Amino acid sequence: MTEPILRVENLHTIYQGEERNVYAVNGISFSLNEKETIGLVGETGAGKTTTALSIMQLLPDRIGKITEGKIFYQGENLLEKNKEEIRLIRGACISMIFQDPMTALNPVMTVGDQIHESLSIHNYDNLPEEELQKRVDELLTLVGIPANRKKEYPHQFSGGMKQRIVIAIALACKPKILIADEPTTALDVTIQAQVLVLMEELQKQLGMAMIMITHDLGVVAATCDKVAIMYAGEILEYGTVEDIFAGERHHPYTKGLFEAIPSLDSHSRRLKPIEGLMPDPADLPPGCRFHPRCPYCREDCKTGAPYLFERNGHQIRCNLFQEDTAI
Repeated sequence: MTEPILRVENLHTIYQGEERNVYAVNGISFSLNEKETIGLVGETGAGKTTTALSIMQLLPDRIGKITEGKIFYQGENLLEKNKEEIRLIRGACISMIFQDPMTALNPVMTVGDQIHESLSIHNYDNLPEEELQKRVDELLTLVGIPANRKKEYPHQFSGGMKQRIVIAIALACKPKILIADEPTTALDVTIQAQVLVLMEELQKQLGMAMIMITHDLGVVAATCDKVAIMYAGEILEYGTVEDIFAGERHHPYTKGLFEAIPSLDSHSRRLKPIEGLMPDPADLPPGCRFHPRCPYCREDCKTGAPYLFERNGHQIRCNLFQEDTAI
């Protein structure tokens, strides 16, 4: 088998506070192959965005810190590179669509200038200005915005068009990996569908691998090849889309997420929310992080690390699977 384009091993990331530390990511591992899409799924506070910022090395200065682990891009550990080497990779090789297009764009720069800025920073071929401007026009056209609007400002565009501009900036240098952090959260349902279709088409056209960060299982089903279910900074279940959506075995948290999805047939069942709240990342419970909310909790769940079940690449961290139980 070929080497994955991205491999994250035992990643630990914390935010250092004056009185206590926040343990945002706690030993996650996953891999991403070329042209593949992996979904990072979980509630707010699960550590999804921190995982992306760790890969991009965009953690907040002084407080954000990777304390353990390795992040390999094309076989090279990014955590061993200096700031200048990372700057050359960030944007050109690994790019990111940030969560809110309303705040991701500079309100006092035209959208054309913002795309041009990304191109000029990574203009390693010393292309002339005429070629850069031509590339700006091509990128706007690629995401469905007329090139003659490049001299307009972000406030002159709708939310959906702003998201398209953010995508154009992320794709400017034809990255090998695109990280999309909740790319449809701020959009209405119709525009969400359009943006997802656009991203899928661009991924096929440009041959990118993609990390899709979302809390929406519908988005995962439509776009992803593999899925990592995250909770309190850990991956509780990991597998293909078929494993997660059609498999017989599921982590209790995954099962709870599916039971909380509204049904078109409202008479068939009532919504069943997951009781309780995500634990405080500065004061995580011992044992399985999910045990205070788990309806299947046993005494051994409250102490040691949960059992890791693995079959054909499908992984579940749960003591219930020591006896290969299907739930």
